Amino acid sequence: MIASSAQYILKSTCFHRKIVQMFTNGKGNIIKMSIKKTKIIVTIGPASRSQKVIEELINNGANVFRLNFSHGSHEDHAETIANINAAAKKLNVFPGILADLQGPKIRTGLTAADEPVTLKAGNKIIITTKKIECTDKALCIDYPGILNDVCIGEEILINDGAIRLKVESIDKEQKQVTCRVLAEGSYSSHKGVNFPNAKLNVPSFTEKDKKDLDFILTQNVQFIALSFVRNKADILPLASIIKKSGKHIKLIIKIEKPEAEKNIDEILDVCDGVMVARGDLGIETSPYIVPLLQKHIISKANERVKIVIVATQMLESMINSAMPTRAESTDVANAIIDDTDALMLSGETAVGKYPGLCVDTMSKIATMTEESSYPDKEVRNLSCDSKIIPHAICEAAAWASKDLNYIPVVVFTMSGSTAFYLSKIRNQSPIFAFSSSLQVAAQCSLFWNTKGFYLPFNNNILELQKQAEEKLIEKKLVKKGSLIIVISGTTPVKGATNFVRVKKVGEE
Repeated sequence: MIASSAQYILKSTCFHRKIVQMFTNGKGNIIKMSIKKTKIIVTIGPASRSQKVIEELINNGANVFRLNFSHGSHEDHAETIANINAAAKKLNVFPGILADLQGPKIRTGLTAADEPVTLKAGNKIIITTKKIECTDKALCIDYPGILNDVCIGEEILINDGAIRLKVESIDKEQKQVTCRVLAEGSYSSHKGVNFPNAKLNVPSFTEKDKKDLDFILTQNVQFIALSFVRNKADILPLASIIKKSGKHIKLIIKIEKPEAEKNIDEILDVCDGVMVARGDLGIETSPYIVPLLQKHIISKANERVKIVIVATQMLESMINSAMPTRAESTDVANAIIDDTDALMLSGETAVGKYPGLCVDTMSKIATMTEESSYPDKEVRNLSCDSKIIPHAICEAAAWASKDLNYIPVVVFTMSGSTAFYLSKIRNQSPIFAFSSSLQVAAQCSLFWNTKGFYLPFNNNILELQKQAEEKLIEKKLVKKGSLIIVISGTTPVKGATNFVRVKKVGEE
């Protein structure tokens, strides 16, 4: 027993020394690490919406910027988008923008002077749909359907589950529901209200969402997220509008309700990706099961070749602290080991004290985790049809890259699908995706281990390769004479990917 313990300590010590050698200069100071593969989505808010801060976020590893349409006016969001575009142009990069629709989020009304109100366990409180000032005796919510949708004995949660209520009576004439406080806590204005036991008769795509979508479709946006989805039917109205717009915006579905997790297969049929939105998911189900749901959803999305994002409270303590907790560092690393494509920061960058440091911290955790032996580095055998030429080409390129000590892969793509498939089979070397579409170049920002570039296409594929190589040399991503793998078509048109070759940079 003592011998085995000593061996374990020795192995742990050796691993620690290896990590220190990889990532420090021998004096404990972190040095520049390799290119991060896992993408980082940053929520923009009052703490981060200036161009100066956005530039810092990009330099620290941010790939996609999330606009939360639960807050802010269209004018605010337009200004933020302009700041993102200005920062991207200055730094010559192509970050993505994710517009997150509010959905049917139910909230409390206003408390006096927006001060916190404490509800004591055992006390009664009335919930009404009438507009009143919220107190410890009565509060109002913005959902008139509560009178028909809840039942006696069901629970209602307020402020992300900080307060638990149990329904004791329903008075439709007075438009009020009387509850008993089970778990005491405090709430203030506009706090979230959840009904984990009730089936609410409310659409996922609301009237507010429709107005926000009209605005979003006039802007430079690559992704739209839909909230509180339960099934495929909830998605179709939004998917139809996006398709008719011709904007080629990718649709991300937030998995927040237990019905969505149960219907994950049909949801994946009609979207481009999913987000494990652990905040509301933990309230609507249970915090005890969220880790297992996270693993299940990631596995399903990867199996179906869809984007997958893990979100909520990843570095929550860094809203006020310059250092993450050890549990948060472990959470970020485990999401990467689970094989997520992207991680998302919410309040940490929207309202926190250290938005730039949060992104830098997450980037370092991600890179260290990716460089370790824990993530599976084998080329994935996905369930897609290997008879589809682009898929077969990608698989051949990934294996060739591995055999040649992980040399970079340069992809020429019209729609982004070839680069995305290559990322999903987990090609370990950097994927440099060149597209004649600015939209596609920016969408590559969310593809694992992929960097997008804009390059106007012509019919001379050799000339395009030369221009791409010059751009990569200029950015010091490859050296002249080094080996790369090129994936393209004989003509640069959508769906024409039909060859892969290994070549030296600078040679035809």
